[in-house]
Amino acid sequence: FAFSVAYTTSAFPATLTADADIRAHEALLATNSLGLVNPGGTVCRVVDFAPGKPPLMHRTRSLDYGIVLEGEIEMVLDSGETRRLTRGDIAVQRGTMHAWRNPHPTQWTRMVFVLQDCEVVEVGGVVLGEDL
Repeated sequence: FAFSVAYTTSAFPATLTADADIRAHEALLATNSLGLVNPGGTVCRVVDFAPGKPPLMHRTRSLDYGIVLEGEIEMVLDSGETRRLTRGDIAVQRGTMHAWRNPHPTQWTRMVFVLQDCEVVEVGGVVLGEDL
């Protein structure tokens, strides 16, 4: 897959006055230290999924919105459940283990993701950390 970062914020709510958000975004990118999630902020990222590649199961400490722009994609959950999404569909990931798989034999899939940092997720008294 390939991805590009469209925009980030480093605070919530974002400060737009005097272009503070733009300066923070440019400063963050200049550090070359942005991970999948921006602690205390958001990341808007465009991701292109190649056809036929195996899915990579992962979890981020974030609330994610994934929107299919072109093609189709399978969202695979750690339960083994799979959901097929097509152009215009939206998936919400809430700190869950999941993977993305492009089922098409020749066409790429493009999605946009907005990841918002969140508090630590606990299930049954167990803290669910990032799993990359």
